[in-house]
Amino acid sequence: MVDVTAEHPTATRLAICGRTDERGTVDGAWWPSAYDLKATLPDLISVMGRWLGPVSRVLYDPSLFPSAPSRIIRGTTVISVDRYSLVASDTIYLTGTHTRNALLYVVPPQTDADHACDLLKRVESTTIPMTVRMLRALVGGHPAAREHLG
Repeated sequence: MVDVTAEHPTATRLAICGRTDERGTVDGAWWPSAYDLKATLPDLISVMGRWLGPVSRVLYDPSLFPSAPSRIIRGTTVISVDRYSLVASDTIYLTGTHTRNALLYVVPPQTDADHACDLLKRVESTTIPMTVRMLRALVGGHPAAREHLG
């Protein structure tokens, strides 16, 4: 696991970009601190709720996240967290209550902080739709990421 607080005290772990209806495009990239959704998902839900409206459901691929809670309770809201074999296992899908949803590419947690931050900046500043394939290629330049993604 990468300790971002020491190297990058204000490191961003989420970047949003524009998505089109083109197959394989994503709404952004998320760099969780670990593959533990119980620990990392509440913060993502909180941030994404500002964009999607309150998040009502999260779909994750169990091949990437081995364990997760079945639901997250935020105040009086219950958010379903469901296993689902997604087309791209290195993504996570969030459904908001305002008929919006988001598909995020998951940057491997063990990715070097400088590399991950550069990738997220690139996602945020792009003027073209980003695809899972493009993001895998960008992450693939780093040995730790290549190991995880095989």
